[in-house]
Amino acid sequence: MHSKQFEFLKNSYHLSSDIQQIIGFINDELPSTAPIDELLFKAKIVVTELLTNSLKHAGVNSTTIDVKISGHDLSILKADFGNPLSLIQKNYPINTKIPISNDILHTLYAILDSGKNINFFCDEINMDDILAVENIVEHFGLLIITKTADKFTYHYNEQTKENLFEITLRFNTAAIFPA
Repeated sequence: MHSKQFEFLKNSYHLSSDIQQIIGFINDELPSTAPIDELLFKAKIVVTELLTNSLKHAGVNSTTIDVKISGHDLSILKADFGNPLSLIQKNYPINTKIPISNDILHTLYAILDSGKNINFFCDEINMDDILAVENIVEHFGLLIITKTADKFTYHYNEQTKENLFEITLRFNTAAIFPA
């Protein structure tokens, strides 16, 4: 397993170089048989959204991103002590599919699996959904991460006020054969 923790201070964010630092680590540590270009593209999207979220919404002075490469998984965990997602503050029922955002092709749903855990997934929009979609709150960054990731989970620890965003990108390390 390869892992590294990156800490970013709000007053010294340089978004482009911060993203490149993480992507450089991933590039250096991925097995040579992994689909490197695809994983780097997906990781860049995820990391960009996570850091942008910290800057724009979390109201924090620092953000930590842990990157782990193990087996067939690339895991990215963002932690901060900022404002929780607004979904946590509402009283949605447990294990209910909640529409929270959409684009022209997909609707982003959240399912609270406990009081403070949210799992995200997307479904294609069918024509019957289009009329109801106009009432959905905008969370486009979460939609982007969900469409990119194989697994995306959010957890809020009410006691410590810690937000954890956990993203998993799965990959095959099948041998590469020359064409």
